[in-house]
Amino acid sequence: MPTFASLAIDSVDDLQFGVAPHPVRVSQGITVGAGETIPEINYIVPYATEVSAATIDAVVELYRKMALGVMTRAADLGVAKLIIEIELVFEMTANPEWGERVIRATREVIDEFQPKGVHAALRTTVADIRDRVRPPRNRTSAETQLVFETFERCAPYSDILSIESTGGKEVSDKAILQCDAGGMVFALGVLASNDMEFLWNRVCAIAAAHGKVAGGDAACGFANTSMQLARKRMVPTVFAGMVRAMGAARSLVALECGATGPDKDCAYEGPILKAIAGIPIAMEGKSAACAHTSPIGNVAMSCCDTWSNESVPYVQMFGGYSPEVMLEQLWYDCKLMNEARRSGGALQLRNWLANSDAATSAEALVLTPVSSIRIARAIISTPDRAKRTLRAGREALLIIGEAVESKRLSLPDIEIPWLEMLMAGLDSYEAQGDNAAASYMAQFSGEFIPAEYGL
Repeated sequence: MPTFASLAIDSVDDLQFGVAPHPVRVSQGITVGAGETIPEINYIVPYATEVSAATIDAVVELYRKMALGVMTRAADLGVAKLIIEIELVFEMTANPEWGERVIRATREVIDEFQPKGVHAALRTTVADIRDRVRPPRNRTSAETQLVFETFERCAPYSDILSIESTGGKEVSDKAILQCDAGGMVFALGVLASNDMEFLWNRVCAIAAAHGKVAGGDAACGFANTSMQLARKRMVPTVFAGMVRAMGAARSLVALECGATGPDKDCAYEGPILKAIAGIPIAMEGKSAACAHTSPIGNVAMSCCDTWSNESVPYVQMFGGYSPEVMLEQLWYDCKLMNEARRSGGALQLRNWLANSDAATSAEALVLTPVSSIRIARAIISTPDRAKRTLRAGREALLIIGEAVESKRLSLPDIEIPWLEMLMAGLDSYEAQGDNAAASYMAQFSGEFIPAEYGL
């Protein structure tokens, strides 16, 4: 498998929104990363909606209605290009035919608007249902086959294929609660990375067979879990910042398997991947407040190529239904970025977006263009997956520590000792050398099935 040994973007000024060294044509009329930022709207059925054999007909019609509303609003606003992302809910992957029906209905609506000058690409994100039973059998379970069947069924109607995979999460969940830096290296650099190779070799093959784009993955189940626990003061924010950087090393495996981007937005590791591989990236930030809160509202926009809202449930608002309202908000953000590029102000706007968050959040700091390139360099310094995960985490801690020392970042006093403790955890993992994986396998024995990770 090829690995990345150099950066596609090695100058900080070149890491910007709307442009990528390797643009991707995702559908007729839409190329991502070629000079403009494109809205990517993501919506879902109303909260607590039953998705079952008894309701699936109504659910499919609701997805058709949601797509029609979004495309109509796009036509009214003069949005010539957009991406619709459908994140299939659990039941739609557990029953692949249901997922296929939803995606096919959405495609039919998209195709109706093509002659009207509204071009939309469709991203299908298949739910990873493999950890329904823990410890999961990620390679050999019936759920694994359902995941791949859903990809096969949905691919003919999709333009971009993605997943937020969860391999290694059964270990990372415990490591997060223990603030175990070495445990996170093992979970992300060994287990999750091995699972990514297994999963994305197959996804890329399915995409190629159908002439579709293999977009990418997101370390959402790891990085955003840490972020939300940090928000609740259950783990330090510096730990969450370290995990955010580590997640990029794990998500890079999809690109090594052949994914081309635009990657998934949910875990925010896109700027680091963009620096390494030159792919266009999907990002979310302030626009994702409808789905979750985060300290990464503006910095996430600084390097995006598609700008997403994460996911919004279908509800009536004064301005229309929620997907239509969210599309309008995304569109105005994109218009601002695109005008900044046309008028020569893109770099200034990028810096304002990044700097407005970097002084208030360790997680935001590690995603600035300067930090992203530093972490990217640390990742490509070795082809070894565990080592590059460790080095990403180490670089993130160094970045945070330097900013605290220079008073560019303010942290609660209680968090300062954690910088040293987390670094010591990484040092301990590294000091074990080739015995590290075996040591952590023993530590987390019973939490996972080694054979399901090729161990």
